[in-house]
Amino acid sequence: MRVLLDEIDTGLSPANIADALSEAARLAEAAGRLVVDVHIDGVRWEEEDFESPALVSRDASEVRLTTVCRKDLLRDIFLHAAEAVLNADEQQRAAAKLLQEDRATDAYPALLEALNTWSQVQSALAQGLSLGIVTRERALGAGVSVDASVQSLEAQLQTLKLAMSRQDHVAVSDCLLYEFPQTTRVFATMLTECAKLATA
Repeated sequence: MRVLLDEIDTGLSPANIADALSEAARLAEAAGRLVVDVHIDGVRWEEEDFESPALVSRDASEVRLTTVCRKDLLRDIFLHAAEAVLNADEQQRAAAKLLQEDRATDAYPALLEALNTWSQVQSALAQGLSLGIVTRERALGAGVSVDASVQSLEAQLQTLKLAMSRQDHVAVSDCLLYEFPQTTRVFATMLTECAKLATA
């Protein structure tokens, strides 16, 4: 079984695919890199493939892994999240204006999409911090308060969801136009600063 890491033959002699993946991932981590793509005998594996005992225990002719620099990946995670935050803000403002025009039926799909974006951003932040390169402590030491930004966001989301559940369109609109934008700016700035710390 040939095991290639970024097109370079590792010289490994694993007993099965599981061993190949484990040993190659260890080599990648030692080089400060993270495996992001795996092809087994020319077929790209998806998440469910790795969870199949029958698949990972078998042999293969070739295992080809692609990696990225952990710091570059982390920077990109934070920058994409910051961009998503600004897009969510635009969706929220558009929804608020529709609510002011008594067009709630048109406003709520855009608003729900924005809320979904915030959920994805929170997941991306957690994923980024889990890499251990930019920690909450390191960010705080650089003057970037991750926790304060997260707490502010969660408070705004709670206020917004409560107003939505009451179908109080005026309160929803006011929250989106006058209260949420400051939280959005703070959160986007925090993510951008974390992106800078990732490669500092």
